[in-house]
Amino acid sequence: MLKEPKAREQIEEILDQQEYQAFYTDSRNTLQIWWDELKAWLADLLSRLFPSMENTSGTAGNILIFVITLVIVILAAWIITYLIKRNRNSRNKVSKPFQSGEELEWSFHQHIAEAKKYEDMEDYSLATRHLFLGLLLNFHKRNWLVAKIWKTNWEYYDELRREQRELAEFFFNFALLFDRGTYGKQKIGKDDYLSYRDTALKWINDTDQDL
Repeated sequence: MLKEPKAREQIEEILDQQEYQAFYTDSRNTLQIWWDELKAWLADLLSRLFPSMENTSGTAGNILIFVITLVIVILAAWIITYLIKRNRNSRNKVSKPFQSGEELEWSFHQHIAEAKKYEDMEDYSLATRHLFLGLLLNFHKRNWLVAKIWKTNWEYYDELRREQRELAEFFFNFALLFDRGTYGKQKIGKDDYLSYRDTALKWINDTDQDL
């Protein structure tokens, strides 16, 4: 029979073994511990506020899930709104057609003549630019919109929709081509240019007769 001190020593050795200590080690990770503690805190709060509430722990878990989901939805909505506004502001910064006051002071006839010059040189990007500015200034002359150096194409489009709705769609698509060549640094081809030239000149010539 083992003596008492020796028996106690053996028992302590057994208790110190890793296999035995594992039963007393919390196997939860940090997130699980945090979640359980948060549920316990909310359950305690609910039990204080609503003593008659049953299954407080389960209710606390459901409330936490709801609150976290709501926060995620609100945060996602805010991020989406922010990105849309930033994209709109970025688009507006690069869609101002007039780069200088001199371009605004030119007559639409001067811009049309410049467009013809670049068309003959087969520089359709600059031809597109001047044709578009000529069309824009012609519309300004007709009081269909008000040309300002700080305005964007999309502001002109909104004005034009109120005055000449049938023309607004053509202007919108022409503005996209203008942006591609002016700010997108894309080379405008002959076919793209010609697809807008005749219609633009028709509007300019038709309205020019009444000026």
